[in-house]
Amino acid sequence: MGAVAIFAAVGCERAAPEPRPDGLPESLFWGVRATQGTTYVMDLALLRTWEEELGIKCFTTQVASSVAAFPHLQSGRLHVWQSGIRDAYLANHGSAEYEDADFDIRIFFKTADVHLAFVVLPDSGIERMEDLAGRTITYTSKRAVTMTEAGTALLDFYGIGDQVRDIPNLSMREKHAALIEGRVDASLEGLPNVDVIWRDEPGARPLDLSNEATAYVQQRYPWFWGETASPDWRMYKENYRGVGPGFDYPRHAATTQVATFVDVSADEKLVYTLLETMYARFDSLLEIHPYFRDYAVDRIASETVSVPYHAGTVRYLKDVGVWTDAMEVNQQRLLGELGATR
Repeated sequence: MGAVAIFAAVGCERAAPEPRPDGLPESLFWGVRATQGTTYVMDLALLRTWEEELGIKCFTTQVASSVAAFPHLQSGRLHVWQSGIRDAYLANHGSAEYEDADFDIRIFFKTADVHLAFVVLPDSGIERMEDLAGRTITYTSKRAVTMTEAGTALLDFYGIGDQVRDIPNLSMREKHAALIEGRVDASLEGLPNVDVIWRDEPGARPLDLSNEATAYVQQRYPWFWGETASPDWRMYKENYRGVGPGFDYPRHAATTQVATFVDVSADEKLVYTLLETMYARFDSLLEIHPYFRDYAVDRIASETVSVPYHAGTVRYLKDVGVWTDAMEVNQQRLLGELGATR
């Protein structure tokens, strides 16, 4: 597979590749933030699959952020970028750091639903969200802005935003250590992460969130919604599954998404063919890493997304029978909103 190519945030001079006689590009550039970790391993496996099956030369392209990546998607110098859906929503609406921009970013495929809740230890004396008043917690993050947004909105809904002490900008490992060692009383977490905490502190659990609380988060930040999470498929120990023993499901959580994105101008045949090839080799991908289960074809589509799907993705999902009426209603609503903002 092609080597890593590094783009500067601005001023990339590489020309968009010319298509082959079959209409597919000679090369494909997939944007990444880091060249290590589980996500990168999965990215490489996908790119290798497309190289072997389609003869497209594939490269990972290191880009610092969505702010830097989206102009390259728009120009055709970058084909695919993965991030939280927040970035694409704001880019499409010309909001926040994308003010006055003119992007039309579309979902290639959804990679994960991220369910968030505040996690406490069993002997903390904290039984409900209101009990966090006067406590020390951690929820803000320099990189995961969505964590800060969800945490702030939840605390405000429960009327305790000015009654907690926050230790900001901790890494995931530091957050878990602080909770286990008693330096913080609660930590905002994705529900599958609770399993990691269970290894050192059995009985850690997320606090219940009301439907009204998650609706409040969604009102402030449209890339969130309230969802009742099912047990996670991940198996970390032989005697339990997902987030751990003694953990009651279903569990209502503030939810957002991570997805891969393309520009609206991306070739429909290319998007369709990449998905078709990925699922033709999906069993092989599962052998490379079990997290590919999150990419199962019936999981990459959703009626809760806040950014439209690309036309090539919609056509593929319709052809394999997983595109629903609810997804179509949401797709048309999102397209209408984008049309109204332009």
